[in-house]
Amino acid sequence: MIHEDVLRHLWAGQYLDAQKLVTQDGRSLVVISPGSLNRGSGPDFHDGVIALDGQIFRGDIEFHRWEADWIAHAHNADEKYNGVILHVVFRSRSGDAPATSASGRIIPTLVIENILSSPLEKILEHTIRDEHSSRTSPLRCFHRNEQIVSTVLEEWIRRLSVERLKGKATVMLSRLLEIEDEQSRIFGEAGDLSPSRGEGLRGDGLWQQLLYEGIMDGLGYSQNRMPFVMLAQKVSVQVVKKLSASRQLSIPEIEALLFRVSGLLPDVHTVTDQSSKIHLHELKILWDQLSENFMREGITIIDHMSATEWIFSPTRPANFPTVRIAAASQFLPKIVYRNIFATLIAIANDAAFSARTKLENMLSVLNVEEDAYWSFHYSFAESSPRPHALLGLRRLYDIMINTILPLCSLYAAVFEMKELHERAIDIATEIPLLDENGITRKVESQLLEGKIAVHSALQQQGILELYERYCTQNRCRDCAVGRILFDNER
Repeated sequence: MIHEDVLRHLWAGQYLDAQKLVTQDGRSLVVISPGSLNRGSGPDFHDGVIALDGQIFRGDIEFHRWEADWIAHAHNADEKYNGVILHVVFRSRSGDAPATSASGRIIPTLVIENILSSPLEKILEHTIRDEHSSRTSPLRCFHRNEQIVSTVLEEWIRRLSVERLKGKATVMLSRLLEIEDEQSRIFGEAGDLSPSRGEGLRGDGLWQQLLYEGIMDGLGYSQNRMPFVMLAQKVSVQVVKKLSASRQLSIPEIEALLFRVSGLLPDVHTVTDQSSKIHLHELKILWDQLSENFMREGITIIDHMSATEWIFSPTRPANFPTVRIAAASQFLPKIVYRNIFATLIAIANDAAFSARTKLENMLSVLNVEEDAYWSFHYSFAESSPRPHALLGLRRLYDIMINTILPLCSLYAAVFEMKELHERAIDIATEIPLLDENGITRKVESQLLEGKIAVHSALQQQGILELYERYCTQNRCRDCAVGRILFDNER
C-alpha cells in the first residue's frame, strides 16, 4: 500500500488530473493552492486554498491511505483538525464513514487512486529521477571555489551547524506550546501554572513529553517517524502518570500498553514460535489488567493504531518498529519515573566535566538494556539465533544530535541560560560522524575538497544546513562562499 509520504508528494506536486477532481459527495474541486507542508503535529498541509462548486475555502488539508483512517487516527475527536477543509485519501472502501471534525462538520473527501495524471509508477520514477538529478548536478560554485580558504569554510560550517541546532529548537518550542495547551485542555492542569509563559513552561510534564516524542521520532528512523510520534501522543507521559496513580508500571506493562495501542500485537494463535506465544500471552494478560486500570482511573480507552501504518520493508530487521517499540518500553519509564530530562539537563550544564565526559554520561542515561525476549527477536514472527542490541550506539548518537542537544538549547533559550546553550554545542562537537549520505558526500567533494577535516556530527549538520537552505534554494549571495565568488555578477 502507498506510504502517506508519497501521498503528500502527489499533492504537493499536483500529480492529479484536474478535470476529474470531484469529492465523494459529488462537488467539483479546483485546487488553487495546495498549501504548505506541516512537519509538526496536526494536519499535513496548512493554508491550502480550494474551490468547491465555485466556493472558495482556505484551511488545512489532511492525507491518509484509506478514508477510514480519519476515524482510526481519532481526528474526529481532535480539535487540531477542526480547520481541515479537505481530506485526501488514496483509496476508499464501501461503507467507510465520512470524515467529520470534532465540531461535527462533515469534511469533503477526495479519492485520488484513479485520477492521477500518470500511472503511479511513472510519477515515482520521475520523482526519483528529479531527486537524483538534484543530488548529482554540480554545486554552482564547483570548479570556482579553489580560492576559498579553509578558515572561511570552517567558520561558515560552524555557524550553520549552530543555526541548524537553533532551528530544531524553534520547531520544538512550537510543539512545547502545543503540549502545554493540550495538557491544560485535556487534563485540566493549567491551574498551577503562572500567567507568565516562561513560568508556565516550567512544568516537568511538558518537557518530559517533548523529550519522549523526540526520542520516539529518532526510534522511527526514516521509515516510521510519524507513527512513532503518533504512538507517543496516544500513550503520553500524562496517560502513564494517571495509570501510575497507585503504583509505578513495570517495563512489561509499558511494553504491553505500547504494543496494544500500536496495533502490532498479534493474536497468539497467529505465531508459531513457542517463545513468542509465551511472550504474547504474558502481554495479553498485562493489557487486560491495564484496561481495568483505565476504567478505574476514568481514562477513555486509547484509540488503537493500525498495523498498516508501520513500515517493515524495506527496513533492516534491526530497525523493525517492533524492536524499536521494545526499546521505547525502557525509555518511557525512565522519562516518567526517573525524570531523565532533568538529569540530562543537569549533566549538560555541569561546568565541572569536559564535553567528552558529559557525552558519555548522557549516553549512559539513555542506554537500553538487553531483553530476554527482544534481544533474540526482531518481531513476534522473526527470531534471531544470536543476541542483538535493541538500540545501537549510532542510533543513540543520532538521538543526541537531533533531539537531546536541541532540547538543551531550547531549555537554555526559554530560561535564559546562555552557558547551557554553549555547553550543548560543545557536547555536539564530541559526537562522531554519523552515516554519510549523498548530500554530505557531494558538499565534501565539491566544496570542502579536503580543506577542512569533517570529524563530527555537528559539522555534518552544518553541511546539511548549507545544502538545504542555500545550495538547493540558489541563495548563493547569502552564503559566505557565494558572497566571495558571485558578488560581482549581476
